[in-house]
Amino acid sequence: MAGLKETLERLASFRPEGAFVTSLYLHLRPQERQNAKYLQIYKDMVKEKKRELEKRDLPKEILDSLEKDYEVIGDFLSDPKNLEGCRGIAVFSCSKEKVFEVVKLPYVYRNRLMVGPDPLIREIAAIDEEFGTVGVLLVDRKHIRYFIVGIEETSENVDFLEPLATRAHRFHSGGSALKGAEGSFQLKMPARAAAPNMVQHAYGEWRFHMRIKEEWHRILKLAADAAFEEWKKSKFDRLVIGGFIEEGLREIEHHLHSYLKQRLVGYIEINPSEAKPHEVREKVLNLLWEKDREEEKKLVQELKELEGKGLAVNGTSKVLEMLAIGNVRTLLVPEDFEKKGYLCPETHLVFLKPECPLEGEEPLEVEDIVDEVIEEALEQKATVEVIIDPEVQKKVDGLAAFLRFRL
Repeated sequence: MAGLKETLERLASFRPEGAFVTSLYLHLRPQERQNAKYLQIYKDMVKEKKRELEKRDLPKEILDSLEKDYEVIGDFLSDPKNLEGCRGIAVFSCSKEKVFEVVKLPYVYRNRLMVGPDPLIREIAAIDEEFGTVGVLLVDRKHIRYFIVGIEETSENVDFLEPLATRAHRFHSGGSALKGAEGSFQLKMPARAAAPNMVQHAYGEWRFHMRIKEEWHRILKLAADAAFEEWKKSKFDRLVIGGFIEEGLREIEHHLHSYLKQRLVGYIEINPSEAKPHEVREKVLNLLWEKDREEEKKLVQELKELEGKGLAVNGTSKVLEMLAIGNVRTLLVPEDFEKKGYLCPETHLVFLKPECPLEGEEPLEVEDIVDEVIEEALEQKATVEVIIDPEVQKKVDGLAAFLRFRL
């Protein structure tokens, strides 16, 4: 499979003649995968899109190509092997020009099926920038491993500790122990110097446990130093630390450089000795999902505060007005929100009434304006935040937005 950059370059330069491109963004989270619910979701989107296109006077050639697109995309989604290793997928098809491209993603904003003269790839570019690169540091008393989780794949750096030396030894990741360090992490009970009838057990046990604690912090410091060296080379955007949390894993924060603390997202419970890349990826995605739900509450609180200062609006019609003048900095979209409206095909603006700013521009009725609103926001370089929590959604009146400037 081609890399993301090459795929986006091909799609960005693709301009079909006498045909439209079908662009699909589809959730593939665990709840959608259960009983293949995503297939029914896709079929429902196709039915809705056909009803919408019936109201437009499109040439038969375009409609035939779109019909074939729906079919080939459906066939692709019907094979579970095509959907492995992702929680969202983007598919672009133009059957007339024999173009079919697939991009696997860690998530998508919402389920969207759109047709037009160009492939709609802005969401992929936005997700790539948002997700960035996640460094995953796994630590226990015998292993220090490092993974990179990107938008496309997860890989392990097997030579993560190779350049680092501690005393006269070199550490290597993997294996059943920290290779090359034999003898440097041995725990020994101190010899008794007193007579047999003297009670020295408590003191010896205390020294034993202090030695264990000391060696654990030496491992944590080594792992933290190695992570910082890796950050200086690769500049990963976020850091996740994994291992047995109950064994004092969080104590690594005492050794992390301030730059890494700023990027620390949280911890995952995982066995460092047995972790596989796909398992690491799933754990990381679960953690990021939880953090996003926490962030939703903060966004709604910020919305309330900024609305009072004239730097935010809460309401669909208000958001559309701000979008029309390029004043949307962040778009807040409740996942389940839908609204009928009109699209101006030349200016790509969306309104609730059949009106367009350009004289002679005829508005097109669309079943759900949210898809077009998201696309226009991305075109204006705004960020998009989808609200998933049903309770948090209730605090957003349709659509909401943070503004670039106060009106």
